[in-house]
Amino acid sequence: MLDQLFVNPPALALLAYLRTPETWTAVLLPGTVSLAIFGAYLHAGRISAQLQRIWWCALPISYGCAYWVITPEAESLYIFSAFSVACAFLLFRRRSVPPALAFALTFLSLFSVDMSHALARAITVGLPLDRFYLGVGGAGLRDSLLVMPSLTAMTVAYARLRIRRRGEELVDF
Repeated sequence: MLDQLFVNPPALALLAYLRTPETWTAVLLPGTVSLAIFGAYLHAGRISAQLQRIWWCALPISYGCAYWVITPEAESLYIFSAFSVACAFLLFRRRSVPPALAFALTFLSLFSVDMSHALARAITVGLPLDRFYLGVGGAGLRDSLLVMPSLTAMTVAYARLRIRRRGEELVDF
């Protein structure tokens, strides 16, 4: 039974995808870290209902602003990170998402938008649905799945430091 699973072409495609260095660096490692951070904050009860609403509102904005650039050489999806903008806006209001949680929530939003756009593209173009995910995280260290969450977390951490050094109060979500 198990040997049939690995002879199956869709399973082989998934295994090949999961073994690439690009998938490890842009999807699996940051995804595992994001889920661990999210789980820890959720278990501690440190994700407020207001933060959840902001995240859920940012998600369709990111989905709606994402667009494909298709050239003869490659197909690329460009995603706008609305949650990153929300984190910056909150800092102006002296409210803050902890940097680790900002990383996790940014990654989870970008990953869900990337996967859903890849699935929608496969459906509309008629690509095989058992391989729709193959381009997700394909740029490795340069992929926005890794870059945007990292930049968001660093920006939040830097802004929090600057605000606190000026002696201003900062409220965590």
